[in-house]
Amino acid sequence: MRDVAETFEDRARLDGRIALAIVTFATAYGLVALLDRVGAPERLVALVSPYFTVVALAALGFLLHSMSVSFYYAAGRAAPAAYAGFAQAALVTGLAAPFAARLTGAGSPLGVTLGLLLGVALIGAATGPVLRKTGAFSLSDLLAARFSRMEPRLGMIVVAALTSGIVALAGYQTAVDALVGFTGAGRPFAAFFIGAAILLIAGPGGVGGVLWSACAAAGVLIAGFALPQIALSLQGYPTPLPLIGDQTAWSDAVRVIENWRLARPAPAALEITTMLGLALGLATLAPALEPAVTTKDAAAARRAGVAALFWTLAAAALITATVASSALIVSNVAVGQTPERLPESIYSASARGLVQICGARVDGPAQARAACLARKLPPAAPLRAEDISVRAEYLIGGLPQLAKLGAALTGLLASGIIAAGLALAAASLHACAAAVGHDALYRLRAESALTSRCLAITRLALVGVTALGSATSAANAIDARTLVGMALALSAAVFVPLVGLALFARAQDRDAMIGQIGGLATMAATLVLDSAPPDIEQLAWAGLCGAVAGLLAGGFSAQAFSQATPESRGFVEEIWRGDGNALREDKGV
Repeated sequence: MRDVAETFEDRARLDGRIALAIVTFATAYGLVALLDRVGAPERLVALVSPYFTVVALAALGFLLHSMSVSFYYAAGRAAPAAYAGFAQAALVTGLAAPFAARLTGAGSPLGVTLGLLLGVALIGAATGPVLRKTGAFSLSDLLAARFSRMEPRLGMIVVAALTSGIVALAGYQTAVDALVGFTGAGRPFAAFFIGAAILLIAGPGGVGGVLWSACAAAGVLIAGFALPQIALSLQGYPTPLPLIGDQTAWSDAVRVIENWRLARPAPAALEITTMLGLALGLATLAPALEPAVTTKDAAAARRAGVAALFWTLAAAALITATVASSALIVSNVAVGQTPERLPESIYSASARGLVQICGARVDGPAQARAACLARKLPPAAPLRAEDISVRAEYLIGGLPQLAKLGAALTGLLASGIIAAGLALAAASLHACAAAVGHDALYRLRAESALTSRCLAITRLALVGVTALGSATSAANAIDARTLVGMALALSAAVFVPLVGLALFARAQDRDAMIGQIGGLATMAATLVLDSAPPDIEQLAWAGLCGAVAGLLAGGFSAQAFSQATPESRGFVEEIWRGDGNALREDKGV
């Protein structure tokens, strides 16, 4: 009875702190809305929310500082499933953000969207519960207990650190791009500001800081995209969504977007391979698995997966509705108007390169008229659909301005995008540092390594990767889409074979090495044979090929040349039918 009472007290205390955080964020954004209503300068109103959000998330992570191993690497194993799933939705949305902001590519966004959703489902049904059942801090931590020799352990830890670092750079770039695009901040300043926030989130509190900051980021994200849709609905605008929204408006929006060549249908085979490759990569990606290890037990990890899938679907629907609504509004206010009679918001966006009028960037009516005359559009003739082109970034971030909903909602929507990138960067940065500071030191050097040494090396790695991210983001030298695709491909090609072999009792260390090498070699060969620069579809296909080839190579080697050992049988038995004590040590379970 005492344990039950303590559990209720802990949950009540946690809910009280979360309620305080919600009230704090809501009050701050409410004050920004009040500034907007009383006539404060629009630029000031739009700036306050993004900067407040970054500072608030950084402060939240810093306040959760801890020297406890269980809290630093697993948030004390005490996160309620609903909150863990909410945090995971923020991380997955951060992964998807680069693709939502740039819809162009060889295929439509369908394969990417379905792949990420399937990956979330696989985490909730398989990899997440297994990690929590065993008490491992990460997938590489668990697999290193299965394969004992240095070579396979080193390979999996290096790939875990590399993929996490790559995703951290992508999240960093997403947050910096959004801060620069919405606020007009200089890129070097934005890179430093975001980097400092990432360190404050992930450094002092580890996974505990990352988890609760990601929960707050998810709340800001959902509010930032939901409130403009609610405001439009109250004004009588239809919600353009398939199945659950206005079908006529959705069809019109799809037609407009296809006319702008932002997305186009792809062959079914390409969509399927993209979906499978991304799903396998996400299901084994270290940062995406962090929320699952914070839950109380395997059953809670499954419930967290259900919550994550729900909130990821909700975020995808809101972003889709935002893009579609913006496309319809741009089409309605621009097509059929003369070049010199467009809304000021269109000229402003065109001056920043987000909209083109008659194939040119213009900053006012005179330039728009000149550009259309050069395109042989008769004077006073209305603009046609083909005379307008829009970048996807504007369709995502420009809805409040296009619909004249106020600068406060513009700032809130910007805050949601920045928060998602910031949460992803912090989670990935911690996963990378933990692979170096915990998995490598604990598994490769000595299983009796001092806790203080592990934490010190983890935090040192945090600083190093953040410095690299700051430099690359300040120089705008990386493409977040390519980084995310490469990380998911590497994760699928290396970890899918290892997970499959770990559950095959005959597989031993040599077979794990063969699986890793076969997966990597196949992925590399697939990319090299295609001379074009890799896009997300090619990377997903390469990751899928690597996963299948590595699994087959390692499985054939194990079947032909290896025998099951008592240790390997015991590991598999613990995973499938035991209580999960596969690590044979206390990992904060």
